[in-house]
Amino acid sequence: MSVEEAMKDELTRICRVSDMLCTGHAALRDRYAKLAFALDLFTLGVSTWLVALAFVEPKLNGTLTPFGWDSQIWVGALGTGVFFLTLIQMKTDWKGRSDAHKRTLDVYAEVKREAGYLLSAGEYNHDACQRVFSRYDMAASVGVQIPESEFLSQKQRHLVKVALSKVLDDRPATSLMWLRVRLWWRDTFKADK
Repeated sequence: MSVEEAMKDELTRICRVSDMLCTGHAALRDRYAKLAFALDLFTLGVSTWLVALAFVEPKLNGTLTPFGWDSQIWVGALGTGVFFLTLIQMKTDWKGRSDAHKRTLDVYAEVKREAGYLLSAGEYNHDACQRVFSRYDMAASVGVQIPESEFLSQKQRHLVKVALSKVLDDRPATSLMWLRVRLWWRDTFKADK
């Protein structure tokens, strides 16, 4: 195998792996962003209820307090709830995880784009290829990793996305739900044969 063929094979592999990692990091970025958003909304909702109890007339506290509890106990429970939700936010750091996956996604997307440019040009300049190889290695070393427990499901997500995309190229009005069912049926029951 010549040096040029070896570079082409490595660029093809890097492009394929980077594409799969982009899908995985994008999914994890979105998941953690949704979790952080939901936790923020819940915390704001409980905090708003707590503030409403602090500033309304004591007669109205009874209507804002459920279960027939004493309003002071309910205010204490809400305050404790807000404190607990804040601790969850600090401990899980879903916003930070989302940002880390976004940064890693950006690096892998750039590697994929550059590798694709080199592959489409058909010229495998040693310096240009080395730059892509170095960026790929840097992304793997400084970027956040996809957890081992998530890797196969993220790989599956990517491969299903690619399969759906190929079918949509030929039949753009196809129902995605039915197409997913057909692919699932095909791959689950015909794989054993």
